[in-house]
Amino acid sequence: MINFKPANFIEKEPEESKFFVINNDSLLSFSNEQFLRPLSAEELKWSGLDVNEKHFLGYLNDEACYVVSVEQSESILENSEFLNLRSVLGRIPDNLFEVISRSIQIINWSISHKYCGSCGAEMQQDKLERSMICKQCNAHPVYPRISPCVITLIYRKDQILLAHNVNFPENFYSTLAGFIEPGESVEAALEREVYEEVGVNVKNIEYFASQAWPFPSQLMLGYYAEYDSGEITPDKEEIDTADWFKIDNLPNVPPYNISISGMLIENYIKNFK
Repeated sequence: MINFKPANFIEKEPEESKFFVINNDSLLSFSNEQFLRPLSAEELKWSGLDVNEKHFLGYLNDEACYVVSVEQSESILENSEFLNLRSVLGRIPDNLFEVISRSIQIINWSISHKYCGSCGAEMQQDKLERSMICKQCNAHPVYPRISPCVITLIYRKDQILLAHNVNFPENFYSTLAGFIEPGESVEAALEREVYEEVGVNVKNIEYFASQAWPFPSQLMLGYYAEYDSGEITPDKEEIDTADWFKIDNLPNVPPYNISISGMLIENYIKNFK
C-alpha cells in the first residue's frame, strides 16, 4: 500500500530518502521491473547522474521523497532507462500517479520560472512555501501553474458521444475536453467547448471527479452531461470525427485505470447496467 503525504518544507534531509529522477519529461525507471518506483539514496549516488535541481515533495510511506532533475539521458545503473511519462502510464500504480504527477509539474515550473517576469532578475525559491520570489523588485510570488480543464462524457440513454482528435491513433476515441477561459465557470466552459468542438447542446451537467494530469500542468475536472439538441458537427480543427456509440460496442477508448476519460466511460457503463 502506498501512502503519500504532500509537504513543501523539510528542515534537514534524512539519510534514507526516495528520489524520482527526471530528464526533461522522462522518468528514470528499470526495464526489469513491472512498476515505476523512486530510487533510494544509494541508487542515486551510484547512478552516474549529476543533479541540477532537487525539490522536496513530501513523505512517501513515511520516508522523505524528492524529485531531482538531471541533464544526462542515461544512467549507469543496471537495467535503468529514461522513459517518457506518457509511454509508461500503464506501469504506474494508481496511488503513485499523484506523486509522479507532482514531480513532473514542480520540475517544469522551476525550470520555466528562472527569471522575474517584471524586472528580469534571477528568481529564488522560497524556503517555506512552494513559490519563486524576486528579491530585486519584490514582484508577486510565482506559484506552480495549474491549468484547469473540463472533460465531459455526453450521454443519451445507452449511447455516449465520443470524438477522434486529429492527433489520435486510428480508431481511438475519447471524451471531449478543453481549457477553462478567464472569467468562465466550469459549466460555462463545458457548454462552450462541447458546442465548439461537435456542435451539440447539453443539459443536466453533473460533476464526477478530478485528476491531476501532468502534460504539462492540467487539473482535469470530470463531468457528465446529457445530450439536449443539435447534430454532431466536428470542428475539423481539433476533432475530425465524432459519433454516438452504444455502450456495449465501443471503439478503442482510454483505460479506466489511467485517465479520467476512461473512468467516466467505465463508471457510466457500470451504472447504466
